[in-house]
Amino acid sequence: MVIIVFDYRNLYFDHVNNNDSKFKIMKEEIKTVEKPILEKIADKLLKAQQEIDELVVQFALGKAEGKEKFEEIKRDFRNKVIEFKKLMETTALNILNPETMQRLTELELQLALGKAESRELFEEQKKKIMKALDELETVIKPLIASAKLPDSFSHDVEKFKLKLEIIRLKFQLKKFEIKDAFKDNMAEARRKIEKINTGIRQKMETGSLKYSDFRDEMSIAYKHLKKALTDL
Repeated sequence: MVIIVFDYRNLYFDHVNNNDSKFKIMKEEIKTVEKPILEKIADKLLKAQQEIDELVVQFALGKAEGKEKFEEIKRDFRNKVIEFKKLMETTALNILNPETMQRLTELELQLALGKAESRELFEEQKKKIMKALDELETVIKPLIASAKLPDSFSHDVEKFKLKLEIIRLKFQLKKFEIKDAFKDNMAEARRKIEKINTGIRQKMETGSLKYSDFRDEMSIAYKHLKKALTDL
């Protein structure tokens, strides 16, 4: 049995090549390297909530334009896509197949389109970006679910979608107002995210947290943030 441990941007995974050529994740090995990864992603949940809140406030105060922020989040997310592709290229699992490469390249291309000066151009770009993103998620979700890829990219995807929805509202609404219901829901979302983070850290301390558990917790956290946006 050969165990290969590789490091990419502080992400660690074990690849086990056994006699029947099946990939396995060695539980005891993971315990020593999984903790910093999950702590980092747990912290990102709180940061995502802060970024969403700040973006809404900037629009409400007239300190940001939808077209400028659209370019900003496209650029930031495109960098995340490029990092993710590099991870797949360097992984010992060798999982960057032609189909996945094509999906990644198409998403990069759509994120690099020119500035959307109008609502119509924004909607056109958004439609193309979401189509490319949906097609990419179709091919990478099984890899993430099987623990062959990190969950950090799922976080980047969810945060991008939330920001995209806020920018859509900015293009759609003449006046961007922060309602009391939004404030209440964002405060509730933060409380629940903090509770989730506390639970994650407690499970990490006891060594009882698995990637599958964390994916579920992360999904719940983003559902709370999405709910808050419905009250804008």
